[in-house]
This record gives sequence, structure tokens and C-alpha cells, in this order.
Amino acid sequence: MKSFLQIIAILCCFTNFAQETVTTSFQKAESIKPLRIGARLGTPSIITANVEYVTPLLDNRVAATLDYMSLSKTVDDVSIRYNNFEIGTNVYLNNTGKGLYGSLTYFSFKSNGTFTDVDFDDFTTEDGEAQINFNTVNLKVGAKLGRVFYFRAEVGYGFGKIPERILVESTESNKTTFEDIPAIPGIGKSGALIFNIGIGFSFL
Repeated sequence: MKSFLQIIAILCCFTNFAQETVTTSFQKAESIKPLRIGARLGTPSIITANVEYVTPLLDNRVAATLDYMSLSKTVDDVSIRYNNFEIGTNVYLNNTGKGLYGSLTYFSFKSNGTFTDVDFDDFTTEDGEAQINFNTVNLKVGAKLGRVFYFRAEVGYGFGKIPERILVESTESNKTTFEDIPAIPGIGKSGALIFNIGIGFSFL
């Protein structure tokens, strides 16, 4: 009888421990709120919509991240259409889904501009089109502050070949000409400095 009561006591202790462990794990997973949707503003991506999802890998430290934006804008009689796409992973230093993290991503920038009154090499003036396309591999460090409503900031460098000149093609004939890309602070022929800030909401 005594042995039976000891077994019952051990089972009760084990059950309570298991329940506490499950409850703690559930509360911990719940507090992370792994799905994050927000927007970011910075360079060279300009502005993007951002989605992040924290996976269970490395005790909830590894997150998948995706940025995308497609916009059209007219600046100084130049109609510009551009697409930004970035995909990669964030690895947080702790398992709370926030705080400091390192980031490795692939970034694609594609743009098309329509120009009016372009001076071509034969001294004629016609409308033209040009593209600025480049891809980089980005290494960044960042910080996410907040749980439901959050703020984040990132800084890093994108390694890749950035064009220094663009080919302008006439929309009225087969004429072409090259134009230098205006100097942009932080962007060189071997890559680009990265800085962005963002806000968003966490779910689940």
C-alpha cells in the first residue's frame, strides 16, 4: 500500500511538472507573436512592405523575412517605375523574437524610367527609356523593439555590382546613348550602404 501511494505521488508530481512545462512553453510561444507585418523606409530600398515570421529553429531565434514594393512616380518630367524585392533570414540573439539580430538577405532592385527630350549622339532630341537594375547580397544588424506594435531599425552593407552608367534607348527610333547615373551618397560600384527604419504589428 505504501509503495502504491508513493507511485501515485510520483505520477502526480510528474503530471504537474509536465503541465507547467507545457503551459510555460505555450506562454513563451504566444508571447513571441511570430507573424509580423509592417513597412520600412530607407536606402537603397526606398519604401517596402515587410513580412517576417519567426520559426521554431534554434529555440525561436530564426525568422524568415520578405520585403516587396512596386511603385510608379513622376519626378522632373521623368516617369519612373520600380520594383524592390528582398528575401532572407533574421537570426535573433535571444529567443523572445525581439531585440538585436543579424540578417542575411538577397536584394533585387529593378527600375524603368521614361524620359522626354533626350539629346542623342547625332544631336537629335527624342523621348527615351532607361533601366537601372542591380542585385546585392546584404549583411545587416538590426534591432526590433516592441511586441504587438513594434519599431525596428537596420544598418549594413549590400555587396554587388552597381551600374555607373545607364543606356537610354529612343522610344521613336533605334538610337541609343549613355548617361552617367547621378552620384548617390552611400552607393558605389561595388555595393551600397543600407539603412532603414520600420514599424508594424505582430500577430498570432
